[in-house]
Amino acid sequence: MKIVETQIPDVNIENIDSAKVNLADRVIKNVSPLFNEVYVDKSNELTRLKSELEGKRQEVKKKKTDLEELFGQYKKKEKVKKLLSRISKLVSSGLVFEGTLRKETVVLLKVLDDLSDERLDYHLQESMKIISQRFSRVK
Repeated sequence: MKIVETQIPDVNIENIDSAKVNLADRVIKNVSPLFNEVYVDKSNELTRLKSELEGKRQEVKKKKTDLEELFGQYKKKEKVKKLLSRISKLVSSGLVFEGTLRKETVVLLKVLDDLSDERLDYHLQESMKIISQRFSRVK
């Protein structure tokens, strides 16, 4: 293919500015729908991702509260387990068969699951105190 240079200009020199404006308008007219379509697609995707993120945050928050609740229950069960272990030690050492301690132990075993954490801590300390008193007398 040969390029032939001629002296005939493509635009009139007198209105070169208007030719530039016309050319720019045609370029914008052809390219603008492409940019608008991409912008709308990206905007829709961003909105969708934001809603997904909010949904996942809510899910994480719900799971966090569930785990905190389960952890609280676990700590209570551990305290109950430790208290039962100490009561078992009291029974095996024969301390439970002494008068009021036997009645207190029976009542404690009946309401063990309904006790608050503070009451469980109190009973753990009391059982440890009784065990240590008993075994300090033995030595």
